[in-house]
Amino acid sequence: MGNKLILEKESYKIVTILILLAIAVFLTYYFHFVLGSGTIFTHIFYFPIILAAIWWRRRGLIIPLFLSILLIASYYLAPNLNYPFSDDLVRAFIFMAVGVVVAILSEEMLQKDIKLRESQDKFRSVANSAVDGIITTDNNGKIVLFNPSLENMFGYGIDEIKSKHATILMPNRYKKQFIDKLDRFKSTGNHELDGKTFESLGLRKDGTEFPFEISIATWGPKGNKFTTSIIRDVTERKKTEKMLEKSLHEKEILLKEIHHRVKNNLMIISSLLNLQSDYIKDEESKNIFKESQNRARSMALIHERLYQSIDLKRMDFGDYIRSLSTELLHTYEVDPGLIKLKINVEDIFLDINTAIPLGLIVNELVTNSLKHAFPEGNSGEINVDFHPIDDYYEFTVKDNGVGFPEDIDYQNTESLGLQIVTSLTDQIDGEITLDRNNGTKFKITFKELEV
Repeated sequence: MGNKLILEKESYKIVTILILLAIAVFLTYYFHFVLGSGTIFTHIFYFPIILAAIWWRRRGLIIPLFLSILLIASYYLAPNLNYPFSDDLVRAFIFMAVGVVVAILSEEMLQKDIKLRESQDKFRSVANSAVDGIITTDNNGKIVLFNPSLENMFGYGIDEIKSKHATILMPNRYKKQFIDKLDRFKSTGNHELDGKTFESLGLRKDGTEFPFEISIATWGPKGNKFTTSIIRDVTERKKTEKMLEKSLHEKEILLKEIHHRVKNNLMIISSLLNLQSDYIKDEESKNIFKESQNRARSMALIHERLYQSIDLKRMDFGDYIRSLSTELLHTYEVDPGLIKLKINVEDIFLDINTAIPLGLIVNELVTNSLKHAFPEGNSGEINVDFHPIDDYYEFTVKDNGVGFPEDIDYQNTESLGLQIVTSLTDQIDGEITLDRNNGTKFKITFKELEV
């Protein structure tokens, strides 16, 4: 069918050129041989010359060549011409020049047309093979282009969607908003969603709605702009997201339960140690049980905070320090009239991997001050500070008590508490310093562990 149309079109061109050539031959004979003149009739030559150059390009140059030869030959054959030969020679040159120029221009137009068609074919191939739906609408919202994926996505056939308004693809509640945006687009030439990607709902032919993700781009001259949208059906992705959210929620509940049970187990251990200490008469052994009990409680308190927190991996460590220090004060039955506990901490959230070892460090250092800084009857003050400094955190426990003994190396001592502090400081990649001036001050600087 296509080849037949091409042959018919080519036959039409040949017949047209032959008719124009026949007219040119007749006019040449009439003006040269009958009238003996040659002033106006050659203007008709330009029609077959230009048409042949446009239709057949370089091959069409045979027409101006034929007409030039015809003009020059008839000049010599005509008996009584009243103008010089140079006139026809100039006309012949002009015929050839016009033919060459038009042929060159036609060749360039053909190459550009070929490139344009190739570009269109590539775009059409990409669009037709794209998984996402592609749709182009004019500034009136009429659908002018779409690909097969869009048809399948919305359930329409070609004839059902072609030249229809884009509102056919959206639920009724979105149509007014779309038309308002379209009116602003027509009046200003700027689409407020141009270059943006967002989610919305589409309406299939069967009336069902589905979620999709859409990216919008506008193009074209001012006053006649088009909007091309790429639409991706995200139904399966939404289902997966809901499943993941449900699974994550279940895991959060499970993790909360784990923290709760760990806390309960540690509290049971603490209670058992407390009960066991009632049967111990040796005061030093009883203190060891009491310290172990406090260590279990300090870890239990961390798991309790995590259980109560929204974020199951991070906890407010400033609040933890306040709670633990207050509990230790009550545990050692300190007279608040003699020893003041001043807590100056910020609400800093730490990861559980940092919080657990640091919690034990807090327990050991505050306990150390409560037990040893103020012999019976002495008064004083214990300061607990926790602050961020640049990229680091700084935790200090300072008292103005009797001071740390000069003959004891805190990093090499038989004291289990200080051994725990030194070991856990290394575990969190921190640095510990001791200041013996005006009492005892332990300072620990560290960065939060990256997990």
